[in-house]
Amino acid sequence: MSISLRSLATLVLALAGGGVAAAPVLQHYQHEQVLGTSLRMSVAGVGPAEAEAAHAAALAEIGRLEAVFSTWREDSELSRLNRAGAPLPVSPELRRLLALCEHWREASDGAFSCRLGGPLQAWREAADTGVLPDRVQLRRQARALAQLQPEPASALPAPSPGLLQWQVDGVAKGHILDLALQRARDAAPQASGIALDIGGDAVYWGGPEAGQGWRVGVADPLAPADNAAPRATLQLRSLAIASSGHRSRGFKVGRRQYSHLLDPMEGWPLAYPPSATVVAPDAATADALATALSVMPIRDGLAWVEQLPGVEALVVSDRGVSFASSGWHRLLSVETGAAAAAWPRPLRIAYEIPTQDAARYRAPYLALWIARPDGSPVRQLLVLGDRSRYLQELPQWWRLYGRDDESAVHGIARPTRLPGHYSVTWDGLDDQGRPCPPGEYRIELEAAREHGGRQRLSLAVHAPDGQARHLPRAGDEIGTLHAHRGDDAP
Repeated sequence: MSISLRSLATLVLALAGGGVAAAPVLQHYQHEQVLGTSLRMSVAGVGPAEAEAAHAAALAEIGRLEAVFSTWREDSELSRLNRAGAPLPVSPELRRLLALCEHWREASDGAFSCRLGGPLQAWREAADTGVLPDRVQLRRQARALAQLQPEPASALPAPSPGLLQWQVDGVAKGHILDLALQRARDAAPQASGIALDIGGDAVYWGGPEAGQGWRVGVADPLAPADNAAPRATLQLRSLAIASSGHRSRGFKVGRRQYSHLLDPMEGWPLAYPPSATVVAPDAATADALATALSVMPIRDGLAWVEQLPGVEALVVSDRGVSFASSGWHRLLSVETGAAAAAWPRPLRIAYEIPTQDAARYRAPYLALWIARPDGSPVRQLLVLGDRSRYLQELPQWWRLYGRDDESAVHGIARPTRLPGHYSVTWDGLDDQGRPCPPGEYRIELEAAREHGGRQRLSLAVHAPDGQARHLPRAGDEIGTLHAHRGDDAP
């Protein structure tokens, strides 16, 4: 691997009067064409010589592992394994990576898979020829790959000539980042912080200064310009981050663009998959989870994240609606956190699903969102009912949200609820996570019940400090609704 070792910014300060070196400053390095993308590295707390040793150690480790893991280098160990017509001895490094692949395939219930090299090659050929792959054949191939059983001795599926082609991009970069960081720390044990970023996936150890974390911008998947404002800014200390999405990658076949993210059970590109950013204790975990969350339904993916220690995630639907894990806000920088907390007291909305005297009662499908006085949508807060065919019975909500953003529907939708009293809150953010000014808004609510009626309610409220109330009539599908400031009694 040809990489320049030139440092782009090595600053040495001297105290006045005698040439005594000042306290070490942050050393920065940058290179192009590292794993096919760019590399940025920063080392804190040591002088130029120690920083350069860490930098050189990281580059050497990246080059060594590229020769093992690369899928685009014909001479890599992985490429030789994929071409083999018979089992080959596998190095400890490659065995460890493939074991990571299989671990996350099992943990994600198949949403993450490194077994899709064959289907992906079919799509690359389709992009070259302009002819779509045979969908039935791809489905058969993908399901045969999913059913390959591990060998007891290795915990890996046996090489299958003509079938199993490993494609490890979903975890290899993160694994390389983890190992390169360890080599850098070994080379500069006195460093107080090291940041290593390859193509936007990164690992951050320590901090740039004592007691501080690294400031990291999360790219907005709907704003691809290089100078676009980040969707969020995080403070990370001894954590890794990775993102996955489909807008900048994919296959163009004829006039149509297809995602590079394949359904592991179909071998076919996903339609409108979400983008995901994951923060985790190590880069391999962040890398694998970001890929898996772009394949899984949003709700299921975030429920999984909540079970994983030290992991947080932000998932953005194809239309830009944000969904975050419960601890994501704790990673936000002071500035981002202050903006997001523009309404320290949220607007609380208590609503009722009334009891109905009906022999064939079905719990209603229901949607609740915030709109401006002119009816334009601001923030959807609640969807009860997760079947699209029945959600279309909520026509206003379906026109604004459901029909164009099915991934977001499944991200926010919850099962229908039996009669009772419930509540939601609005924190003052819109669907893109931007703060809204206090002012006049409307609470929009639609309900529809199988074998029952339909109803739409639009209630004006001054948010976040105003109050509004709706009292139902007998037979209404929407019961009592009361909006009030979060710390006021209803």
